Amino acid sequence: MNIQICKKFSNVNRLQKKLTKAFPDDKIIVKSCIDICKHCKEQPVAKVAGKKKKAKTISKLIEKIDAL
Repeated sequence: MNIQICKKFSNVNRLQKKLTKAFPDDKIIVKSCIDICKHCKEQPVAKVAGKKKKAKTISKLIEKIDAL
């Protein structure tokens, strides 16, 4: 499974590390835009299997991705 995250997020490196740790078999891709405008700078967002996910914290985002 591919997990795409936006490079405009302020803690993109931390998000990438936590996602890699939580989903070691999946591919984490940092892109310049994942079409979740206005949210990507303020909160962690990801695009997984064509579905856009956003959350207030990185751990909540991981829970939402895990539920897929």
